[in-house]
Amino acid sequence: MAFALLSGLCAGLPWALVRFIGWPLPDHLPTPAELGEVLTAPLSTSLLLDVLACGAWLLWAAFLVELAGCVRDLVLTAGRPDFARRGGPLRRAAVVLISAVIVSLVSRSALAAPGGSSTVLSNVTSSVAAPSAVDGLAEDVELVRPPCDGVHDSLYRIAQRRLGDGDRWPEIWRLNNLSAQPGGRRLTSPSLIHPGDQIHLPPTTKPAPPKPPHPQPPSAKPTTVTPPSPTAPVAASSNSGLSWEPEVYVGLGLAGAISAALLVARRRQRASYRPGSGQRDDALPVAPVVYQLHLEHQHAQTDLDEAEVADAEGSAAEPGTAPELGGPADEDAAELALDLAATHGLGLIGPGSHAAARALLLTAMTSARDPEVVAPAADLRGLLGAPDHIAELPRCIHVVDDLAAALTRLASQSPTAGTPRILLASAPAGEADRNRLQHALAGSLARTFVLLLGQWHPGVTVYVDAAGVVTATSPGLGEPLRGRRAFSLPESATRELFALFDAARGVPDDHHGPATESSYGLEIAIPPAVDQAQAMPESVTALTVKSQHDVATPLVLSVFGQPTLSWRPDVTSPDRAVEVTGSLSRRLWELLIYLALHPEGVSRAAIIDSLWAHRQARDPAAVLRTVLSRLRTAIDKATSPDIGDLVVAKHGRYRLEPTVVEVDYWTFAGALARRRTTTDGRQRSAANAEIVANYGGELAAGVETEWLTALREGVRRDALDAVAALARDQVQSDPESTLELLESARDFDPHNELLYRDIMRLEHNLGRHDAIARTLRLLEARLAEIDETPTSATIELAERLRELHAGIAIPKT
Repeated sequence: MAFALLSGLCAGLPWALVRFIGWPLPDHLPTPAELGEVLTAPLSTSLLLDVLACGAWLLWAAFLVELAGCVRDLVLTAGRPDFARRGGPLRRAAVVLISAVIVSLVSRSALAAPGGSSTVLSNVTSSVAAPSAVDGLAEDVELVRPPCDGVHDSLYRIAQRRLGDGDRWPEIWRLNNLSAQPGGRRLTSPSLIHPGDQIHLPPTTKPAPPKPPHPQPPSAKPTTVTPPSPTAPVAASSNSGLSWEPEVYVGLGLAGAISAALLVARRRQRASYRPGSGQRDDALPVAPVVYQLHLEHQHAQTDLDEAEVADAEGSAAEPGTAPELGGPADEDAAELALDLAATHGLGLIGPGSHAAARALLLTAMTSARDPEVVAPAADLRGLLGAPDHIAELPRCIHVVDDLAAALTRLASQSPTAGTPRILLASAPAGEADRNRLQHALAGSLARTFVLLLGQWHPGVTVYVDAAGVVTATSPGLGEPLRGRRAFSLPESATRELFALFDAARGVPDDHHGPATESSYGLEIAIPPAVDQAQAMPESVTALTVKSQHDVATPLVLSVFGQPTLSWRPDVTSPDRAVEVTGSLSRRLWELLIYLALHPEGVSRAAIIDSLWAHRQARDPAAVLRTVLSRLRTAIDKATSPDIGDLVVAKHGRYRLEPTVVEVDYWTFAGALARRRTTTDGRQRSAANAEIVANYGGELAAGVETEWLTALREGVRRDALDAVAALARDQVQSDPESTLELLESARDFDPHNELLYRDIMRLEHNLGRHDAIARTLRLLEARLAEIDETPTSATIELAERLRELHAGIAIPKT
């Protein structure tokens, strides 16, 4: 039938037009007089038929164009074109007809084959599930699989597939960092692996059986929200090698809250560092979904057209690997859903209900400060996918036995203004529980977000299909949600976001321990342990280029603080410089900073893996050449073509030319290298003083990229270690200079309590007792930025210093 209709539209329609109407256009070009006569004469039947025939010919031609486009897409995409989101009615009509013809022909061929479709499925399953030992590999080696339906393999999926827990991907990365791969390349980034890479697994792990799907809670009454009938949701495959997690789809508001939580968590982690300890192995673990959502939020906040940049650089984001942020319409739909949950209660059913409930839960939790979530333990286990993760929940989530206990807890506490309360539970099955929840919504649960897994007749129920689209709602207030795409979060991503919010909002502890002084009278002056001092890793590459120039360079690059680039039109007058910072785009700035922080040079593969970690370049060499060409063109336009080549390539390594550009970081790195290599005490003290003098603040402030985070923190700790070493050398002989040194170092780490404690000690020793109260108030203000307060050890120290001088009172805030 579809083939007959398609043939009739393509051939029958033009035949009918020619046979019964004829050619509708005149046989010659009409004169103005003839045209005026036709327009002023009454409308005749022949003229009306000619006009309709012209429209039919145009419609037929447009249909043929859409039909040709469908055939082209079908050929290029190997039978899996994405028709559903393209074109208008003509394209959709062409899609339906072509799909019907192809499905009919393929299904008949498959049924005619021996064994039918079951044989094909069994062959596919056996080929995927075959162990790696068949390919001549050891059992503890896994090959990275090629993309499947646009979804790329990752360390997380390998850990989930082979170890039974995707959260164990850091163990795999530690085992494979810098490991050699086929073709001579090495793994330099956990987010950049290629099909065919050999990934070594921890030797003691065993493949875990796949998790059974979680059934939807039964409903006491017949469901009034009828799911769409044309197609049923596709069941997930039981083969763990083919089951992929649902995609992350959240709103810009939740992404912004994740960015803010990551910033606070990192600040709290930095504040726990003891200057002078040399510790470098306590980095905050950041899950891939957290960092990717943070990057998506950063990109959404800029005016940069990422699609244009990706096209110009020959790279594109890997499909299925990056989270997706919702548009304004879906943001409004999520806000409406939360409003309905707060006023009438919201029931969620369908295959995508759990993912939507997780996303709504996180969105509600981040809508205000200090949220309170109450949920039965059984429902949380079903929502998070494993009972063991109940103990890892944030402190704001209170686990109770059942719905009755949850209602009792919420009813016993009066709501606080600005504090969201959230009830997450399965929809009540009994009439008594349903009536109690309905009365509670009108009373004690007023303005409480009530998210129910199941049918909720007294309020609003929505059906979320496997693709995350709300395809049906109960009549009334929920109808505007119909057709909108619901936000969704997989189980593992939800647990990782819970861990992030717990790190950002957790109860602070005395991470520095009691206020113990060293023999030098300061806490930060405690020398590092011998094993830490010997194993102290280098955060920067040893410098071999000269950091001092006999002749001024045409360009001056500053990477401490906000990055700036200046041009000296006349190198004989180095004080006269013109700033050309705004001449470079974000991508060019990132490349320039990366090369500046690697003065000895870096290979092309390392540049691609670092700067394009979340983009798959079709031709890495061409991408780098394009960006370098754009950088050279931008520099020439902003300065002068006569300054020389800023970037040079020698022996396969790219670096900045020292005779063309002067970088402030190179002076810092040179002093750091001298401190590590010298054995003379005076030279080490001079190097420490140079390190402190040349540290100009946060490295590349305002530039957010994955490769820079660890390097930035390592450089900051190098500066703090130099401060501690100088304080240890001069605190006994020159306490005044030591106090000035610590006050300047306070800008390096404004949330580090150890610095404030030692500043108070020096103020006490120098007789500046009034300054102790001001220092404590400044510490309280700084810690408030990361939702913390001074620890008990700091308060006790201030009290003890006050007791030594009873006439000095410390004001209470």
